[in-house]
Amino acid sequence: MKKILNALFLTLLAVFTFSSCSDVPAPYDILGEGDVPGLTGDGSKDNPYTVSDLKAKADGTTVAWVQAYIVAGIKSSTDMSISSENDVVFGTQPTGVKATAFLIADDRGESDYKNCSAVNLSGKTAGCSEVKAALNLVDNATTPLPRLVTLKGTLVKNTWGLPGLKEVTTAILEDGTIIGEGGDEPTPPVGGVTFFEESFASDKGTFTIEDKTRPTKVSEIWKWESYTPETGGTASKYMKASAYISATEKEASESWLISPVVNLTKATKASLTFEHAHKFCGDPAKELTIWVKESTASDWTQATIPTYGTNQDWKFVSSGNIDLASYIGKNIQFAFKYISTTSNVGTWEVKNVKIVGEGEGGGPVDPDPTEGKLIFTEKYGSDVDANILTATTAISSFTHWDNSYSYSATTADIRAIAHRTPDNTTETKKVNNIWFPASKSAEFVISGINIAGHTKFIVAYEVASNVYATTETDNLNNLKLTLNEKEVTPTSKEVVGNGKASGIFHEMQVEISVAGTDNSTLKFSTNGTDNKFGLRLYNIRLYAAESGETDPEPGEGTEVLFAEGFGVMADYAKENKTAIANWTHFDTQLTIVDTKATADIRVPAKTSTDACLWLPSSFSGTDKSTEIEISGFNSTGYTSLTLSYDLACGKGNTSQTVIKVKCDGTEVAVPAVTLEKANVFYPVSITNIPTGTKKITFVSDSENTMGFRLDNIKLEGIK
Repeated sequence: MKKILNALFLTLLAVFTFSSCSDVPAPYDILGEGDVPGLTGDGSKDNPYTVSDLKAKADGTTVAWVQAYIVAGIKSSTDMSISSENDVVFGTQPTGVKATAFLIADDRGESDYKNCSAVNLSGKTAGCSEVKAALNLVDNATTPLPRLVTLKGTLVKNTWGLPGLKEVTTAILEDGTIIGEGGDEPTPPVGGVTFFEESFASDKGTFTIEDKTRPTKVSEIWKWESYTPETGGTASKYMKASAYISATEKEASESWLISPVVNLTKATKASLTFEHAHKFCGDPAKELTIWVKESTASDWTQATIPTYGTNQDWKFVSSGNIDLASYIGKNIQFAFKYISTTSNVGTWEVKNVKIVGEGEGGGPVDPDPTEGKLIFTEKYGSDVDANILTATTAISSFTHWDNSYSYSATTADIRAIAHRTPDNTTETKKVNNIWFPASKSAEFVISGINIAGHTKFIVAYEVASNVYATTETDNLNNLKLTLNEKEVTPTSKEVVGNGKASGIFHEMQVEISVAGTDNSTLKFSTNGTDNKFGLRLYNIRLYAAESGETDPEPGEGTEVLFAEGFGVMADYAKENKTAIANWTHFDTQLTIVDTKATADIRVPAKTSTDACLWLPSSFSGTDKSTEIEISGFNSTGYTSLTLSYDLACGKGNTSQTVIKVKCDGTEVAVPAVTLEKANVFYPVSITNIPTGTKKITFVSDSENTMGFRLDNIKLEGIK
């Protein structure tokens, strides 16, 4: 920190020195490749970036220092991405926040999350755990904010929905204390790094098991075992795969032993090795195989095992090095795939699994928040207490959808249950959920989704199994997903009953590559064989994944079709409460009509000049219904239309759905979100605006009993 202060002093001294010499030309910079105009720092320890610099420089690869104030936490209930001020907590000691992230800002008094950057503390690189321990807002709740820190990490375009920092390896506190790695330069790659290791000394560790085909007489194919084999073998503990029934009874089977996600993002070389023994196989190279994939991908790729045993004894041999060069710089999973046939039923034993190589980091990876453009969220109206069901309801009869898509089902229905999670197994607040009954084939379909122009998607959702007894085990990937006829099976996730409560919701996520259309279909389905206990589906989120690797070519990317903020009020005394027909300070040349002549233009207070639209309340029998029609824009040729606006209500805890939206006369769904505070603007975003829309209407009816303010209306699309 002394270096930072010294650098600031020298900078000020230089400014005064040069300003006193009239014959010295004004300083200027020649930008080199990769430089960004307007940066106030250079990202070094002595001259760190600001938050503004971070936003300009973020590219997903640059490692730099950033100095800023910790000003807010992210609510523990926030899903994947910050979408409004309801997702963050400002204040000197924020509570109810996540331990894995916080917000930083240039201004110690900042109160708008849009001016902040997010810091993701879930890094695996050396130093990250120390930084998390020292700075997270849960374990350090007594340390007041704002808190000045200087952080070293990777500058990314999107974490928690904002530009920010990941893999934060070092922090310098205001008193000069250094947490984590320290130093100016990145730690050089080293040899002999272990990125992952599992010996199976006591159980299957963090691996999961997925039985694709299991004979009815076989209770489990993969299982942990400790055994002293025949003469010449070695006593050991391992994972064993076998579908053996009897010498005369042989059936086909397939079962996968799947690793957790392994971090190779900073590896420069990596290879997988393990020890294995096998016997009774017909062709070990076909029946005992290894498969690898990127953690978010759905398709596996077979890798070659260099060395197998003799297939005649139980002696363990090394597999040899399985090269993972194709997966350097990525998070990966690998799996041991066992199959048997009606002719050969072998046995495979595996232990001492390692991924080693050169580079930094390693170890299992916690899932990052989903990154990309949110297309929709569907919670079946559960954010509004009055919508929670009291009885099982057919999908065709349900009316509280969060979106205006088409919904259908076969066998499945909708009902309510307490929203219990692994972190809160005693929750009593209920949510609506889709029920897929046990031992039956069922499906739930959402159609009419406009995702034209995108080819890569992430579907995030919560799923719960009805397992209860401690002897009951289910796999949540028994709920399959299909997007536009492309079916994927989620990564295996086993759950076991706890003997106390069933229906514990777990977060799931899959990636699907398929061409999006303006009438796309998302389907969730089960079959009667795999779904043994019944499954529940909740909180579906569809994202159009964004790689962030290249800048858009001309003609690509999101364009603003119009942005109307109603201008500035020049004279409060004369202009406040002006009828729309008489207002002359619009930002655009759109046609804006108050069809019932009940609304007006006003400002929140005399001290403000930022005008907004007032939608009056209807109460005590007074009809103040309002319809504001906006036309004169051209959306022809645009897809993925998104309407956004700011909305404030005169009363807190009011749903933003009170103000309805129509496109060419047809109502579209407004996300069911509560405006918690009175007279505070909250952002609203509607992603399902129909292609070719020519007129947008805001409707206020008898539900509006406290009055609403509407501002900053914007329509965007992709052409």
